Amino acid sequence: MKALSFEGSGMEYFKIWIVNILLTIVTLGLYYPWAKVRNNRYFYANSTLEGRNFEYHATGKQLFIGYLIAMVLFIAYSVIQEVSPKGGLIVALIFLLALPWIIWRSMKFNMRMTSFSNVRFGFVGELAGSYVNFLVLPIIFFVTLYGGPFIAIYASLGWVIGIILALAFLALAFFIYAYMRKRNVSYMINGTRYGQGEFLAKIKMEKFAIIILKAFGLGILVLIAISVLISAVLFLIIGTEAFMALEGDFNKIVDFMAETLSPWVMYALGGLTYLLFIIGLMLVLAYTITRQRTYVYENTTLDEKITFKSTLKAKSLAFIMITNLLAIIFSFGLALPWAKVRLARLMLENTQINTDEGFDSYITQKEKESSALGEQIGDAFDVDVGLGF
Repeated sequence: MKALSFEGSGMEYFKIWIVNILLTIVTLGLYYPWAKVRNNRYFYANSTLEGRNFEYHATGKQLFIGYLIAMVLFIAYSVIQEVSPKGGLIVALIFLLALPWIIWRSMKFNMRMTSFSNVRFGFVGELAGSYVNFLVLPIIFFVTLYGGPFIAIYASLGWVIGIILALAFLALAFFIYAYMRKRNVSYMINGTRYGQGEFLAKIKMEKFAIIILKAFGLGILVLIAISVLISAVLFLIIGTEAFMALEGDFNKIVDFMAETLSPWVMYALGGLTYLLFIIGLMLVLAYTITRQRTYVYENTTLDEKITFKSTLKAKSLAFIMITNLLAIIFSFGLALPWAKVRLARLMLENTQINTDEGFDSYITQKEKESSALGEQIGDAFDVDVGLGF
């Protein structure tokens, strides 16, 4: 197994990033498609495997078409919304119905614009699958998650039965989400091609359900830990006697602190609480990403002979995410290029590919075959839809 590597640096990318920001501001946003192309080409070109790199072939002009259409539609929606709220609702509904098609076209376009060692990727997933994954299942999930418990509690069935039905709907929503996640991953991976080579992911919903359930449990533990920590800080600030007199009532504690402490201390406590919740969310997210990534990679193959492996650990990803966040905050956003480079390097260096199964001859073979594909791309919609890992 050979690991991918990232050969770029934060300073190199900072120069590209700052120029992109300035040109986008000067052109009132019109330069954004070209900025995105420059960003993608930098990261693709510096992502390598045994000396071979990826390439991004889209041009700013191609992305500008989709970007311009999106801007025109957004302006039209804003105008219609002001003139007629009902008309705005209809436009939003039309966009919602068109979203799976836009996502499908975007995946075909972005894959076709990506190559590795001169061999293009492709996407052959069906449009019907996009509508099921990105419209039908999300609607069923949200109806089950929010509508089910609401109906169960307010349907005059009694509190006991209502609570039981609400919990049943929540459990059902959980399994629907796990199934939706499994379908999304299978749809994107199994529909991807490398030249004529076919990716295949053999994954099960049960594994996703277990990972999500463990992440939920970890989230509860994180919330408890944050609550205990904040309570300890409040206890130290207001003192033992005052804390006991207020009987631990949160509202009374807040009122007491507002009357006795300076606004700056209150702001600091609020900022600390918010930061801790963000860090807690990152811990849970890092756990979820790494566990799903490990499972999906070990069950994915290319032409059922080239295998993949993820060595990414939750603590490593959480450390990068948290330190990146702090660096961006304290640098007022200027550390963003270094943060993106650090994350890209971590993800690639923990992605391994089995190159022992005739990978060199495989690339040569696929290069000859892929040159005859001649796939034509119609509309260049640029919507980022990823697996999250």
